[in-house]
Amino acid sequence: INFFRFEHSSIPISLIHYNIIMKTRKSISISVILFIFLFTFCNSPEKENDQLSDTSKAIDTKEINVNKDEVSEKVAVDDSETENDQLPKTLKILDEVEGDLDKDEIPEKVVVYDTGKETDLGTEREIHIYKKNMDEWELWKKSLGGILSSKHGGMMGDPFEGISIERNCIVIDHFGGSRQKWNYTHRYRYQNNEFKLIGASVNFGAPCDSVFDFDYNLSTGQIDYKKEIEDCDNETSTVEKENTIHKLEVLPNMNDFYPGNNELKFPKSGTIVYY
Repeated sequence: INFFRFEHSSIPISLIHYNIIMKTRKSISISVILFIFLFTFCNSPEKENDQLSDTSKAIDTKEINVNKDEVSEKVAVDDSETENDQLPKTLKILDEVEGDLDKDEIPEKVVVYDTGKETDLGTEREIHIYKKNMDEWELWKKSLGGILSSKHGGMMGDPFEGISIERNCIVIDHFGGSRQKWNYTHRYRYQNNEFKLIGASVNFGAPCDSVFDFDYNLSTGQIDYKKEIEDCDNETSTVEKENTIHKLEVLPNMNDFYPGNNELKFPKSGTIVYY
């Protein structure tokens, strides 16, 4: 046995070797444990970060998808609620015409719509009048009067026949009845910033019975009335005529006018006509 001599004592060299080996093993064990700890610690955040990143991406993707859906939904709502100058989808065009209404030599457009709103006699109608601004039609006037509802024609069905523009006036024709038929023609002119009723013509009656013709110029107050009585069995007919003046202080507005619901009584004969 060899001895390694120290200053105060002597220790067997084998013990020194043993101590060195044990210390070395401890150091290695500590190092291994430290290495495993550091490896786990360093790698875990990355995985967590990756997971967080994936989750964040999923959240971002979900948010983007939701936003896209919301935008698509908003666009769809806008498209479904509006058409033709932001009109509700329930409006259906019955007729339209273009012509100069305010004598500025620039044509306006008049459109008759069925609103789809139910009344006692079918669906309600509206008149929209447009002016042109550059290349776009802009709503100028709107009227809930002037057009009869869809079932007002009785057995003849929808009474609205059409609309036209004549001599700067809006002209509206109606037709209805059963055995006795009736025809209305009303004329509206733009004045004092409104469309006013200036003319009304009524034809009412049945063949082999009696037929009334009534023409009323509201601007002048002139009224012409004719009644023809026809006897088909005897092949005879008689005609009655009457003229009078009835001038209104204020002309009816198209927006407030209800065709066929306005009474006029002739002073001589007492005949009542509805226009």
